[in-house]
Amino acid sequence: MSNEPYISQEAVRESYRPRSYQMSPGLLRAREPFRVKNAITGLILGGLGVSVWAYSIRAVKQEDFSDVDEEAREMMRGRAAENKL
Repeated sequence: MSNEPYISQEAVRESYRPRSYQMSPGLLRAREPFRVKNAITGLILGGLGVSVWAYSIRAVKQEDFSDVDEEAREMMRGRAAENKL
């Protein structure tokens, strides 16, 4: 490197992502402080998604959909009456 005050973008890229596309030791060190926080956030988001799914399945299992059949019959009667006119 020369006497420049800043490191070139190419050198920075090379230090974090070597050509082998493996994580460099520098990148692993940079990610380390966030590993636990990210894992906790992922577990919370995953738990939220699973709980919404489980609640939805439980709510649908309780429904018997008998009112849907009645609404369909009423609609068919209404269409039959319209067709006779």
